[in-house]
Amino acid sequence: YESIDEILKQSFDRERSSSKLEESVYKAKSFSQDSLNYESYQTGLESVSSILTTNTGLPQEQNFGIQENIRKAFGKKGIRDSKIGGHPDFDYLADTKTLKNGFNVTLFIDIKGSTKLGVTYSAETVFLIKNAIIRAAIETIQAFDGHVHRIMGDAVLAFFRSDKKARNAAIDAINCGTYIVQVMNEVVRPYFENQGIEDDVGIRIGIDYGEKENVIWGMYGYSGASEVTATSFFVDIAAKLQQRAPKNRVLLGQSIKELLDLPEEILEIMYVQSKNERVKKEFVEPNYRNADGNLINYKQYVLNHKKYIALLPSPATDSSSENIKITACLKDNENAPTKFTYYPCGEVVKKSLGIDFKVNFKLPQQEINTEILVKFRVKNTGKEAEKSAENSGNHETIVFAQTTDGCNFKASQWEATSYLGLHFMYISVLDKNNKVLLNEECFGVYVGDPLLEID
Repeated sequence: YESIDEILKQSFDRERSSSKLEESVYKAKSFSQDSLNYESYQTGLESVSSILTTNTGLPQEQNFGIQENIRKAFGKKGIRDSKIGGHPDFDYLADTKTLKNGFNVTLFIDIKGSTKLGVTYSAETVFLIKNAIIRAAIETIQAFDGHVHRIMGDAVLAFFRSDKKARNAAIDAINCGTYIVQVMNEVVRPYFENQGIEDDVGIRIGIDYGEKENVIWGMYGYSGASEVTATSFFVDIAAKLQQRAPKNRVLLGQSIKELLDLPEEILEIMYVQSKNERVKKEFVEPNYRNADGNLINYKQYVLNHKKYIALLPSPATDSSSENIKITACLKDNENAPTKFTYYPCGEVVKKSLGIDFKVNFKLPQQEINTEILVKFRVKNTGKEAEKSAENSGNHETIVFAQTTDGCNFKASQWEATSYLGLHFMYISVLDKNNKVLLNEECFGVYVGDPLLEID
């Protein structure tokens, strides 16, 4: 985030310089009316000249490096550099003038309170701030294999169809929204707080999923004045969610929640303050009626940012500083070779596969006077686990840790993947008296059929 940090610093420094410029001009005019103070008048003009020569031009366009770092953290290959507009899967429709069904995950993001920026700062500074946020959002969208469909003033509209796999696209969109919020929390908000406008400015994000049968892609307009885009209730709902999302939060629709069977652990019911009471807002508003005249009662969920971001790999984290390093190896069975490494909450794992959790950790010499144990605690979520197994199949296993040098340890545990949902593996280190030596680390795993779309 250093590049974003620098642009914001330049923006606010420029604004402060502009204020100094106005002050200097005022002093210069005042001094010019005072024939007895020519020396001070000259000093004022020199101050103006200095500011003008040291604060010219806008910062050069630069890549923030967000995409490279995020893709590395999630094990994604290559760099995405698609053009804005349409969608690569459906751009051919501009030539054929036909319509095509195809699933879509829609992400809307806009800058809340940007009007306040225009009142407080010059148009040039407002541009720099808003453009830094929008560029950061674009890089984050591309990092998660999303496609920027449109920039609309303060807003960005993106579509996700990750290799035509619906559940992976949904995961990418949620992870993308989470990281954009994190950029706001870690980089942008501190500057706003210093300027006294933090309460007014932020971002809002809405995300939802429309399955293939419910989304139509086609060209609007005429040749030369057209756009290929998606038409769906669920695209429109994503826009509604964005409009009503709390500041610096992600609001999810019912469809994407059900697609992944997201657990209550990472979701919140939305509340708003009305007069002197908190009012529950369970459904998207306006609450439309269907063809039979009944309210649709389409649910909305606030993503718990603090809990969910803790599950994701951090692009800035040095793995050597982690107390417990966890590696998840996907295999056909316990004795089979590793097919590929799974990154936490990175994609869905097919139910036909299993995971070999491998842990490495280091202990201070003074704590190693007993056998070292590793506890693997599984917590399943979702309807399938609840219906299929007692206590949703939750269990824990204690494994003896192995060491080669007396300080560095390792252990492993095999687990099958059986139920749709986001499940959690908690790993901690104990001594033989069950004293906790290293606190639990949580590793999140999405399980389910990726729902590959076949033309």
